[in-house]
Amino acid sequence: MKKRILACLLAAMMLMPALTGCGNTEEAAENPADTAAAVETEPVETEPELVSGIPEGTTFGGETVSIWYTTKSISVAETYLDLAGENSGETLDDAMYYRNIEVEDLLDVKLNYFDAQVTTDQTGATLEKLVMAGDTTYDMFSLIQWNAAKYAYQNMYYNMKDAPYISFDQPWWNYDYMKEMTIGEDKVYCLVGDVHVDSTRCMNCVYYNKDLYTDYYDDGDAMYDVVLEGKWTFDLLQQYAGEVWMDLNGNNVADIEDQLGYSLNDYNNVDGIMYACGVRATTRDENDIPVLALMTERGVDALKKTYDVFFNTVGGKGMGILEYATSEYEEDVMFRDKFGEGTTMFYFGFFYSAESLRDMDDAYGIIPYPKLDEAQENYYSIAHDIISIMTLPVNCTKVEAASAVLEALAFIGYQDVLPAYYESLLKAKYVRDAKSAQMIELIRENFITDIAYVYGDAFNQMGYACRNMIANKKDNLQAWYDSMEKAALTKMEDLIEQFESVES
Repeated sequence: MKKRILACLLAAMMLMPALTGCGNTEEAAENPADTAAAVETEPVETEPELVSGIPEGTTFGGETVSIWYTTKSISVAETYLDLAGENSGETLDDAMYYRNIEVEDLLDVKLNYFDAQVTTDQTGATLEKLVMAGDTTYDMFSLIQWNAAKYAYQNMYYNMKDAPYISFDQPWWNYDYMKEMTIGEDKVYCLVGDVHVDSTRCMNCVYYNKDLYTDYYDDGDAMYDVVLEGKWTFDLLQQYAGEVWMDLNGNNVADIEDQLGYSLNDYNNVDGIMYACGVRATTRDENDIPVLALMTERGVDALKKTYDVFFNTVGGKGMGILEYATSEYEEDVMFRDKFGEGTTMFYFGFFYSAESLRDMDDAYGIIPYPKLDEAQENYYSIAHDIISIMTLPVNCTKVEAASAVLEALAFIGYQDVLPAYYESLLKAKYVRDAKSAQMIELIRENFITDIAYVYGDAFNQMGYACRNMIANKKDNLQAWYDSMEKAALTKMEDLIEQFESVES
């Protein structure tokens, strides 16, 4: 994925000392000709101007474009932004609010945002109901991946490959992600990119308590060096857990009352471990058809490691979805609050988790999920499956105007809203040091997904192997895979046929 604005900002920050402090001023004064020559002969590199896919002068005569979305979560741990924004003085709210005004002025349209207050588990079903009824009230929808992506192969979404204005090759769209959500080169139904800040907010990450790290390892910032040197692995995580754990209630078991080495839950945290280990549920053949790829030596090693991290690590706590959860207080919130109290070294969460850590007294940093081993080249991140996707319904009557709005929202979002989110996240409210900004960019650069994770049921949950094995306390990948493979292959065939039969 192309580097984003933050990379440029980081580069500029790193160059500042050199620009302000290099050279000898006395020598420069003595050799003005040399200085002038250097200035004349060294060209200044400039970034190419970014241009959206909307031709200059494109307008729509005051047309109203209605956007359906919801902010009503089914989980107290998961939060959603109001796409309409608000002129409230809050950095991110203001950025979204003024982006919408800029899009309206640019295209001569009226954006009608409608927060339906439908719970997030019903976004796909709501769109289906409207489309089947022939309702064209809404021109575009912001939906939740885990329950809405499946309608892509049920002929509910407009094929955005045919849409005007969308510049898939530009950095404000994550084309690799969108391509993984489909089959073939001629169809794109769900849009992911900087049209929605959730593309970043939902990426998984690890928070670490810098004060605790200092207590045990002297330098709170040294963890960043461990990451950059490629040494941040699950083995090291387990080592740290044993060294940091304090059995405060004296029962000889790591639990919620102790000082923990780390905490993670058995569903959305565990999902990311397999992918962080460089394992994929699927690959593609020469015809771009998904092929199961989980049953490899590395896959076996990754699932064994996941099991050990969750169940068999001294000082680490893996918590089952129902172990402490209630409708008012989920275990992920319990882990997050425990980290916020300063009694956990590593907390597995998401970028949006930081929004609930604003009042934490201890200093903390953000780092990627660990690697399986040091030989692994990259750190990988997936997005929580609650990530928002943008779609046009198949019966959209304003394709041209809606497509232009999507491109403009993404383009201006990339230029204005994303930096505002970083500014708010990194400097004003959340993390407290510049190196975390570098870590966040590292995570974004290696942001991936898998079609089997996107369409879970259609692959018989192969993309959710970690979650399923841990929830059922299985540590033998081969046995689990053998029990799932036949149904997975059958369901995959159905998916492929459905994609190929969908009207393009």
